[in-house]
Amino acid sequence: MVPSAMNPKDISVVILTSRGPRHSYFCRELERHFNLKGLVVDDRYHASDRILTFLKSCDYNPFRILKRLSLKKRILPFEKRDEKIERAAFPFEGGEFPVEVPLLLSPDPNGPEAVEWIKALKPDVIAVFGTRLIRDSVLSLAKYGVLNLHTGLSPFYRGGQCTFWCLYEKDPGHVGVTVHHLSGKIDGGDIVYTAAPDLTSEDTVRSIECKLVKLGTRDMIRAIRELAEGKAPRIPQKEKGKLFLSKMYTLEKRLQLETELGQGLMKKMLNLP
Repeated sequence: MVPSAMNPKDISVVILTSRGPRHSYFCRELERHFNLKGLVVDDRYHASDRILTFLKSCDYNPFRILKRLSLKKRILPFEKRDEKIERAAFPFEGGEFPVEVPLLLSPDPNGPEAVEWIKALKPDVIAVFGTRLIRDSVLSLAKYGVLNLHTGLSPFYRGGQCTFWCLYEKDPGHVGVTVHHLSGKIDGGDIVYTAAPDLTSEDTVRSIECKLVKLGTRDMIRAIRELAEGKAPRIPQKEKGKLFLSKMYTLEKRLQLETELGQGLMKKMLNLP
């Protein structure tokens, strides 16, 4: 019988996440509230992996490689700006991840090593943020269930770069974040909570995403408690919405949106004087 109320520190949690300031913030906040038993970090993006992915995306064609390099050079100032925005929003507090919490750097969070590692920790809840699609082999390992933080408003925007796509499609009304029960469908599990940020004329994709991560982390903390207490909502996603895959996001589209933002797109979309 699940108790009607639990001490949050009695709820054991394992986090599956990636590397970066936003992910560090997510881990530290959950560690403050729960018994954080371990972290599995999706550690596949090394320099050699990035180079290989880049070459494959260009079909090893030298002309395409040169074109992509030229585009990357034009995008570099925006990337540096975004790094400053995210580090200002999520300053490291004594290290990348909470100290004294067991850490597994894994090239595959669905692989046998990760599965056995998580199984040994016997988590009540698994919290996911920023990994690849998590498979059934992991979904069965938590006592009460698995929750995901998705920086998009499901079911309307699912997949990757959802904030980008909302602005690209001139649809700021669907900028948001979702905490949902994880399933085999991309960002398609039953919804626990959604939230929308306050937008300003000065916002960029990255600044909005920082707001979403803070809202989503707040709601994840609430959702974990309620899941362990048997109270977490389950709202089925009845609408199909839009699914955005990584191959749909291009450097050309990124430059197009950055140009429009520089010309006052946010002000126009928010109907500001």
